Amino acid sequence: MTAAALRILISALLAPLPAAGWHDLGHRLVARLAELRLTPHTREAVRDVLGGQSLADAAVWADHIKQYRHDADRLHYVNIPLRDTVYLPEKDCQNGRCLIGAIESDRRILADPAASPSERAEALRFLVHFLGDLHQPLHVADNSDRGGNRRMVYLLGDPMSLHQAWDGELIARYGLSQSAYFELLRREMDSMDVSGLERGTVVDWAMEGHRIAVERVYGPIPRGGRLRQWYVAESRPVVDHALIAGGVRLAKVLNEALAGYRLSQGAGPIPRTSR
Repeated sequence: MTAAALRILISALLAPLPAAGWHDLGHRLVARLAELRLTPHTREAVRDVLGGQSLADAAVWADHIKQYRHDADRLHYVNIPLRDTVYLPEKDCQNGRCLIGAIESDRRILADPAASPSERAEALRFLVHFLGDLHQPLHVADNSDRGGNRRMVYLLGDPMSLHQAWDGELIARYGLSQSAYFELLRREMDSMDVSGLERGTVVDWAMEGHRIAVERVYGPIPRGGRLRQWYVAESRPVVDHALIAGGVRLAKVLNEALAGYRLSQGAGPIPRTSR
């Protein structure tokens, strides 16, 4: 290992653990795919709740305000041990303070007509982000390495954490602009029967990601952690499917939560206060 690579490796190990999932690009793609499947009423309701802010911009808000909202850091993930085959909320999500618990809570707030406009706006901004996080496999699985944050690998020779590789570096290696990637995913989604993706619960979707982490993230890693081009190529359809599933399921959740929303209720300001 060169001295420069060693410095990068040490910096990665000592750096604060990131809570982001999919980086901005992945979250924006999930939101844009979801928009394609919103009902006309839900599309208007989303615009009303967010005060005109786009769903794609709302999708990255939860990461951009982390410096103000450390209380929400642990809501971006759920550490289900890799060896487990079921989700145990009393162990994996104590007091509802995890990704699964946050999604359920924000979905209730968004659907509650008694909630204030600012409460519903914040719930929607968190919800669109958390549904994206739910489909990043290392936000729902842990191999005693903080969701891959403490597992160091070399992606095409570049040292980084396994979590960082799956959060966005694999996507970056595709070399596509947001527009080009969105069109690719849109065409793929249009060719699929996505009704199966809509079935199940948030827990089912989390355990689906957990199985992907076992079989497609950790399983193929070679000794020494050198992720070569074959790993990138085999991971691409996994990432693409996860982004599409995230968009389809986000649309389902929003269509259901906002079905009874009365338009022109007004939106709350972009919040920075604690939950």
